[in-house]
Amino acid sequence: MTRPQSPPDPYARPQRPVRQAPGESHRSALVVALIGAAATIVAALIGLFVQLSGDTEQRASGPSLGGAPPASETPGAPDTSTAPGSLPPSALAASGASGGADGTPAAPTPTAPTSVGLPEKFLGRWQGYAEEVDATRTDHYRVTVELDQGTLREQVGSVHYAMESSDCYGTATLTSVDGTDRVTLGESIQSGDCVTNGRIVLTLRPGGTVDFAYETIKRDGTRQSVRAGLERVA
Repeated sequence: MTRPQSPPDPYARPQRPVRQAPGESHRSALVVALIGAAATIVAALIGLFVQLSGDTEQRASGPSLGGAPPASETPGAPDTSTAPGSLPPSALAASGASGGADGTPAAPTPTAPTSVGLPEKFLGRWQGYAEEVDATRTDHYRVTVELDQGTLREQVGSVHYAMESSDCYGTATLTSVDGTDRVTLGESIQSGDCVTNGRIVLTLRPGGTVDFAYETIKRDGTRQSVRAGLERVA
């Protein structure tokens, strides 16, 4: 149901339309345009600041976990980093170490030990008359020693004792060398009625002679010693 409209008031004053002054609409449009342009510029500046701040934080924090680290901080600079426990080639060269293709220092080459040999002054045949002294008697007989080249623990010659009762032949092994003027031989009798093993010390004397000194223990437990002066005969 609609309400009946009341009749117009005959005494009411008529409303006049509002009129704008000339040029006012143009000024309003210009102000709105300036405000919009200023807002656009401010928004652009804010976006640029935010982007620059993000780039600065990323460079300060380094590469991300998923990215590869840069090869060098300076573009175009060579990578001088080395693996842990290794030295660069320049350091190896400075230290004087020589190595293989993989840079591992080569082990030093071992040198073979020098063998000690019979001095050359003792080489040849030596002969003289010996005096043997033991607890019961003294004997005299000829002694001949022949020596050749050889090293320690090698057989270097032979020994011959020409006695009235028996001739004894044996071998001589080099057991020690004391400089160039003194050597020790181990004697082993191969034939004849003599003590099987003994020790001979040869000492070179001025004038080209050799002192012969023999020591051993006889079968009865007594000490036996033989002394002789030998001369080179060949």
